[in-house]
Parts: sequence; C-alpha cells; structure tokens
Amino acid sequence: MADPFPSGRGTVEAAGRLNVRRDKPRTISSKARVIEAGTRFPIRNSITGDLVSGVSQWFDLGGGEYVWAGGCRDFRPLVEEDADRPDRREHQDYVPPRFKIAQGVRHRVQGRRPSGLEGLIIHFDAYRIRKAGNGVEDSDTRTLDMMRSGQANGFHYGEISRTGTIFLPENFEWSEWGSHAGVSQCPVTQRTAVSRYYVGFEMNNPGRLYQAQEDGVFCPWFNAVRDAKGEVVLDARGRCQRKSIHDEWYAASEVRTVTPDGNIKAGTYLPYSFDQFEALTNLCLYLAKTFPATFSLDRVFGHDEVAPSRKNDPGGALADPARLMTMAAFRAYLKSLT
Repeated sequence: MADPFPSGRGTVEAAGRLNVRRDKPRTISSKARVIEAGTRFPIRNSITGDLVSGVSQWFDLGGGEYVWAGGCRDFRPLVEEDADRPDRREHQDYVPPRFKIAQGVRHRVQGRRPSGLEGLIIHFDAYRIRKAGNGVEDSDTRTLDMMRSGQANGFHYGEISRTGTIFLPENFEWSEWGSHAGVSQCPVTQRTAVSRYYVGFEMNNPGRLYQAQEDGVFCPWFNAVRDAKGEVVLDARGRCQRKSIHDEWYAASEVRTVTPDGNIKAGTYLPYSFDQFEALTNLCLYLAKTFPATFSLDRVFGHDEVAPSRKNDPGGALADPARLMTMAAFRAYLKSLT
C-alpha cells in the first residue's frame, strides 16, 4: 500500500488519540507521550516503520519521537512563508531562560541546601489566569499575585506565567531553601522534606477542573460551590455548580480530560501554555548546565510524585496544548535535549 501522505516537513492533525513512540518507529517502542485527538502538530519528515493496518509510514517529530501516520489526517506541507527559524535546541545551541525579579516580594528562607541544588519540583498554583470569566488572560498579573501570596504565607518558590516569564523573589538564591512541597518524600532517594534538596516552581494554572451543570463549561475549584470542608460538590452526573458567570471558567476546546497514567491522576486539566512549557524546559536545562556537580534531570519531579496521596500537580497539565506528558516522559524529553 502506498504511503497515505507525502514526505517532508509540515503539519498533520491527530485523527484519534495518538501514542508517541520513543527512539524507533515501532509499536513496541516505549510510549513517550500522547497527542490528543484533533490536535494539529508539526512533523519533520516521514520514514518507514512497523506495518500497522497496511500502513508503514511514520512521522518523525524530532528528539527521537515518532507517530504512526495512519492515525493522522490533513497533511499540510510547510511553505516558505510559514517557515520559522530552526529551533536552536535542534542544533544543540543553548537557550537560556529569562528571569524577572518580582519587585517587593521576598520569600522565607529556612537555610542552605545540604548538598547544593539537586533537582526541581513542578507545581501548579491552582489560581486564576484571566481578568474575568472566559475573557483575556492576565497571567503575569496573576502570577505576581501568587508570588505575594508566597511571601504572606512563608513559602519559597519561583513561578512561571503563561507568557513564559519566570518570576523570582528579590532574595532568591539557588543555594538556599524554603518550604514549597510540604510533607513529601522523594520516590528515588526516599528522603523526606524534599524542599531542602529541590527548588520549587509554580506554574500559573487553575488546577484540576470540574464540568459544570452547563454543557461545555469547566470550572476551577474557586468558581465551584464547595462544602464545609472546601471540597467541590458534585451532582449525580459528577458535575459542579458554577458560583458566578463572571468568575473564571474554561470552554471544552481549551481543556483535556485524561485517564490515569504514571503520575497523572484522572480528571480534566487546562494544559500549560506553549510559552510556559518552553520556559520550564529551558529552566531545567539551565540548572543542569549551571550546577553540573549536583543538579540532575533525573531529579525533576512533579508534586504528585513526591506527595502522591494528596497532590495532583502537574498531572494532565503537562506539557502543552499539543502534548500530554507524564513526568517520566518529561525527564526523558529533557535528557534528549542535552
């Protein structure tokens, strides 16, 4: 059977939920991540791989990732006016992150790290990203709100807004630690109180979402009716009651509902933005480059990995609107860029 699509760079749309395979275009290769149905994504070229349902064409996504072409549709070739400059990481050029100091914000430092900076914990702040309702995003402002909240409540962390801006408190030093992970245990070293060893970064994101009684509307915890314990109240259909049409909510086209996979707990999430995920990626690579004697990309964990019984971040918010990644897949992705 002839290949269903021409060769060359372009974009395609996922006809269904696609498993991205790592290292080789084979169905037995380990799963790197998932691309959700209806997502349009870029491809670098097509190659021959395992024959599936009469189709042996696979797409090379770069970074050692492949998807079966038979699960795709609507190939659009890359034309000259659409071309972007090459991603510098493809040429192993270093892309440093951009830091911004949150003026007037100082977080509580509790001491120096025992053995230097060893890793990083990914959180989401479970907070607003917009001005109001389903309107325009105002993520930098909301991120600064949460940086000030960290100061008021005695925490210590950096935060990445949906614009990709990385905010740090005025008194931030990589060699110093403060609380961000709470009661926690590293799944590898088994050490507890991991804030001492791993820096925390919040991602501006509303957290796990709940379908409202109105179809196509998803609410964060802060715009859903809650009980006396602060838990979101769900009806017989598993839907919440929206508190206000003027407070923040999200359309079905913005969110994704996922099943359990690795660290990811089942539920509905708003993906991190493309800029946000790129900033997180660059930050992790920066730390590995800056602290090579102590920092390990194998010690980049989700809050849901160091406190799995009580936390669900980053869960299904990682990586971006086109890619769903477990934390294990994210660590592998980071190492593929070095």
